[in-house]
Amino acid sequence: MTSTPEAELEKLAHQVSVDVEELAFLSAVPADDLRALRGQISEALFQADRHHFVKVAALSKSIPSALAAKITEFALPPMIAARTSELLDPAKAVDMVGRLSERYLANVSAVMDPARSPHIIEQIPPERIAMVARELAARQEWVVIGGFVSVVSIDGLRSSVAAFTGEQLLRIGFVLDDTARLGEISAMLTDIQVDELLAAAAESELWRELDELVANIDEAQAARLVERLAGSPDEVRAGLTGAPLSSATTTKLGLSGS
Repeated sequence: MTSTPEAELEKLAHQVSVDVEELAFLSAVPADDLRALRGQISEALFQADRHHFVKVAALSKSIPSALAAKITEFALPPMIAARTSELLDPAKAVDMVGRLSERYLANVSAVMDPARSPHIIEQIPPERIAMVARELAARQEWVVIGGFVSVVSIDGLRSSVAAFTGEQLLRIGFVLDDTARLGEISAMLTDIQVDELLAAAAESELWRELDELVANIDEAQAARLVERLAGSPDEVRAGLTGAPLSSATTTKLGLSGS
């Protein structure tokens, strides 16, 4: 399941390094078409310099992982490292990930297309995934995190969710490449995280983010939101009551009659 056209535009803007306002002329394009365009751009960028990545990957394969990691972090720009990783043997790539610094890994992740390397990402240890996730969240790289959520292992997802605040999760959920995982994420949330995301929606007017979450969770998970909302501070309930949320959200959260 893909996200909304608005979310897809944000992801496309991130990919081509422009402000989302500059892509307003694409606002009427369906979400699936925007996602297909992102895939085409990613492939074109990779193929344009593939011969360089092949050479770097070949060199990496011929030397020990410890040395390859040191050379990579010292000499390779994050973009080159990200593209080269797509050509490495998964075991070699995962070994190198364990030897690179948190900051460098976050830099590489910020320019990486997770959909091109799922066979590598799903094998990275959960604690390493969570470490990079925290760094990316500190940088407010919501689009980057949203892309990785689609391909990390269930244990990697659980470790990452535990590292985020409710507000961070709400912002990440809006730009997930696979919104079907919102149900999985919702099931992992602590009561504190649920309270935080409801408070963040009210205080920061994250209406589209809350709409996206509620649209992709089941009735039991929605009932939990209703229960936590009932015990929320007055200002949170007041902030959500009458807010410009979708009719489906107001109905699910019991706000339509408030």
